[in-house]
Amino acid sequence: MKFAMPDLGPGCGGNTLEFAYMLKSTIIPVSAALALAATASAAAAGTRVPNDMSQCRAGSGGTAALVRVVGFKEGTGRVRVQSYSGASNWLERGRWLHRVDIPVRLQGRDMTVCLPLDGPGSYGIAVRHDINNNGSSDRRDGGGFSGNPNISFPFNMEPNYSEVSFRANAGVNRITIVLNYLQGTSVEPIG
Repeated sequence: MKFAMPDLGPGCGGNTLEFAYMLKSTIIPVSAALALAATASAAAAGTRVPNDMSQCRAGSGGTAALVRVVGFKEGTGRVRVQSYSGASNWLERGRWLHRVDIPVRLQGRDMTVCLPLDGPGSYGIAVRHDINNNGSSDRRDGGGFSGNPNISFPFNMEPNYSEVSFRANAGVNRITIVLNYLQGTSVEPIG
């Protein structure tokens, strides 16, 4: 069984394999780090971009995803939103296309991020809420994916690309991603 996460990037407490080891080594004692929560980069990864909402306005040209992230447990920390293209790249270390990594600024319990896409095509999006802004995935962090697949702990923490992929058309593509958090021995949205 594979428990790998999108890698956590520089200064984020290790790579996917270390995270997988941590997850496997702490599953039995009640809960492990929230595997679906991590999203990140590697040195040869994609492009880090600002949360430029002007790219998600009608008539702005290009292709973008207007990602509404809902269900934050707390209004603290950072949120990281990353796009991937194709099943062979999905959640693989350094294979993301674009990343927005910004402090959490909630409107209610939601936040909106504009993520540029490379053009019409198939994409998957992963979101990580680093709730305590410590740069490492831990039990308190939350996460979600485009398509909002069912996550089961500990068996289906990394959904298949077919569960998360969506067809982006030219222009602005609206997507809602529901955050999930480890709650006891299950991973689910905050009630």
